[in-house]
Amino acid sequence: MKILALSEANILSFHSIALIAATEDKGINAHKISKLTNCSRNHLFKVLEDLIKAKLIYSTRGPLGGYFLNKPADTIYLLDVFEALNGKVNEEEICVGRNRNEKSFIFFEQLCEELTTKFLNYLKTTKVSDIKDHAGKILK
Repeated sequence: MKILALSEANILSFHSIALIAATEDKGINAHKISKLTNCSRNHLFKVLEDLIKAKLIYSTRGPLGGYFLNKPADTIYLLDVFEALNGKVNEEEICVGRNRNEKSFIFFEQLCEELTTKFLNYLKTTKVSDIKDHAGKILK
């Protein structure tokens, strides 16, 4: 059982952008990303489309085509990738529950805020360049 988990699309977006960054200026095609991440190409295309709309990556067609970063990996934070799929994070509402105003919620409010703050800080401070070496090992 998973207690805390990211969506498959979020995980796929992080892996995809790391793989794209690891290829430097050579690019990588969707087939290879799909194979390396063991995901369906249809799902991958939806995720890549969101990253394109956010102007984090771009694609080219043809035999030398593939996906490429739109800007240097050391200027893209994981928060940018996360927000490309989920929309802008509102830090004022990082831990909202249906029972927020009820007394029963106080037991988990501090824990929820601590975990969410730690996760957001990781996304804000970790650049794609920080994770691309891990992806580079998979490509070899």
